[in-house]
Amino acid sequence: MAKRRQLRYLDQHSSMTLREGIIELREAEGADGDAVENVAPELVPDLHMHDAIHVLFGCPTNLSGEISAHLWTLFGTTLRLRDMHRVNMHRDHRQVLARIGYVKLIRMWFKNIPTMIATILRSFRMSQKWPAASYDEYLDVPLIELRQQFNIRCPKRFHKTDSEGSAGAALRHARASRIVTQ
Repeated sequence: MAKRRQLRYLDQHSSMTLREGIIELREAEGADGDAVENVAPELVPDLHMHDAIHVLFGCPTNLSGEISAHLWTLFGTTLRLRDMHRVNMHRDHRQVLARIGYVKLIRMWFKNIPTMIATILRSFRMSQKWPAASYDEYLDVPLIELRQQFNIRCPKRFHKTDSEGSAGAALRHARASRIVTQ
């Protein structure tokens, strides 16, 4: 198996803009086309915002990164639990989770307890919560500046297996890139 290249947006001191990081994330996932038609239209804005969260908080798109992105969303952004619940209960999201397998998901949650605790503690150290719903206002700001402004500390590394492959992250199949090319 070929080793995946290290993604630059994962670097705490990345000078990429949020927009460039989103492009890099989507290219790494093979989501370089505009296939928004693969996801329910009401979830497209949430998918764009979720990608921005992955990039800003330095989360890969494997299962460990997905867990961290959800925790960052809950504790490090101004979004509310009900905003996450609306997406998580959507039929498309539940189908993706079922394909991954609930036993695998539960095991991954237990395996990631130390990472989860570290993510929550990092979120408490932020200077303020990031207004994720306004992510488009930050698209052209370098990640290093955003991370300094909000005192975001990206994880130094995830589990060894996390550098390879994708989790088939919820809704990742949508391959939505329209927002970064506009």
